[in-house]
Amino acid sequence: MGYSQVGVFIESSMSGLHLRSFRWLVPLGLCGLPLAAGLAGLLMLGPALLDVQTPVADAQVGIEGVEVFVRFDVVRARAATFRALLNGADVTDELEVAQNGVHGSLHGLLHGDNELRLEIYGEGYWPPGLLLEETRTYHIRFRPRLDFNRG
Repeated sequence: MGYSQVGVFIESSMSGLHLRSFRWLVPLGLCGLPLAAGLAGLLMLGPALLDVQTPVADAQVGIEGVEVFVRFDVVRARAATFRALLNGADVTDELEVAQNGVHGSLHGLLHGDNELRLEIYGEGYWPPGLLLEETRTYHIRFRPRLDFNRG
């Protein structure tokens, strides 16, 4: 199952300090917050910084690798801070990163389960100077063809 994680930071322009105010984990598909708290969070944080088109959660891929296509919130996302981690290794350079998103194919997956983590920083709506870190994690299963290694 894929999940998102949002970290919230407050930048103080007067002191130059970056203070971490809170961090939480939100499982996809679950809504445990009351409606009022959800609306207040949306007004403060704004919509998601990452709009992931592919991969999908719990995808199964073959030797063609995994296709990655992500759109950024052009106004609030800081494209230069985007990172892609495949099983903990930074694979950002294997993707084409632009101001409005990223795309490409990742190869060299391990047999079985793999974890792809997408990270980006951006700005929240309120208070001014609110810095957000949004991450998405996807579990991808690599299954080569059965006859691939047979003679």
